[in-house]
Amino acid sequence: MLVTKQRRVAAMVALVACVATAGCSSSKSAGNASTSAASTSSSAADAASSGPASGNGETAAKALVAQYSSKPTRFPVDQPLAKKLAPGQKIGFLQCAAPFCALLGDLYALGTRTMGIPGVTTVKASASADGIDTALSSVKATKPAALLLPAVNLGAVGNNVLKLSKAGIPVVGAGVMGGPAQGIAAPVNGPANYVVHGKILADWAIVTAGPGADIAFYGNPDFSFTSVITSAFKAELAQNCPACHVRYVDIPGSAIGSTAPSRVVSDLQAHPKTQIALFGSLETATGLPAALKTAGIKVKVAGSAPVPSNLQDMKTGGIDAAVGLDAGVLAFTQVDAAVRLATKQPLTPAESNGDIPSQLITKANLPADVSKGFSAYPDFVARFTKLWANAKAAS
Repeated sequence: MLVTKQRRVAAMVALVACVATAGCSSSKSAGNASTSAASTSSSAADAASSGPASGNGETAAKALVAQYSSKPTRFPVDQPLAKKLAPGQKIGFLQCAAPFCALLGDLYALGTRTMGIPGVTTVKASASADGIDTALSSVKATKPAALLLPAVNLGAVGNNVLKLSKAGIPVVGAGVMGGPAQGIAAPVNGPANYVVHGKILADWAIVTAGPGADIAFYGNPDFSFTSVITSAFKAELAQNCPACHVRYVDIPGSAIGSTAPSRVVSDLQAHPKTQIALFGSLETATGLPAALKTAGIKVKVAGSAPVPSNLQDMKTGGIDAAVGLDAGVLAFTQVDAAVRLATKQPLTPAESNGDIPSQLITKANLPADVSKGFSAYPDFVARFTKLWANAKAAS
């Protein structure tokens, strides 16, 4: 049975990899998002009055790139579970309107079956902020032991998440850019994780193009995690490469899978000195390598949280690097954290910090089979099975 479950989850991981990219972000003003890329340009030196000497910055960048390409970051759960949910208790799941949220629900179901507890109670939400508000109210009415919350934009739902927390329903995020102050008791794949991604992308760019690098950074303003990556990227670039030049360009999330490649091509044609194109959400670069080839543009391409098509492009040379995120571990860690919070057990340090395994991937360390997306720990189901094996039902 375990082997069968592992195969099933491996197939789903490829499809839910975008939980780390597109998320379930929505905003009351999302419909007014610009349909054209907005660009700002600055030197990284603008973000800091001074930085290290060029050689020292390059040395620091090379050290970080070597560290994150050699192995993934830590597995987030290192302590056995002592108690699982009491009879009659269930975990709630606010399911966003995007298709991958339904698939994320399948991963949660596999996690709860592996632990030996009832499956999640799902409350579906529409894509609008009002729809999410309504769903949160419905979640509260079901009185779940804990809530699994996908990557909603907290700015769109006001203090409703905090109200759930104050009502005794611990909230476990998945790519939600908030923490305990916003009612997210366990910010799994939260801000701290994306700070790491931003630092890695900055140092990779420095190592790749040198201290005079000319960089375009493409973010998605309606995905709140990309602003966290961007801020961390700016700070790291200012520290390690004050002379680097970077241009920040906004691509609306609605353009992913449609007009995003043409937007990027147009921007690069207008700025022919650009050496590196970075993406806060690498899914934005879906279809870009072919568009660059047609336009005769040669730049290095990298970004955060690749989906399987991005990894396939890496195999053929169209994408140069990515900071991978383990979606299967993300889902199971959420289930683990939810049960710990519901049964008054302490979270692991990584769960409290929001860490999910990440690794800098290039063609040199890319697995032969990329159809299932990135998995830092392919044996994660077996790992969690062992951690949960002796948990007793809470009274």
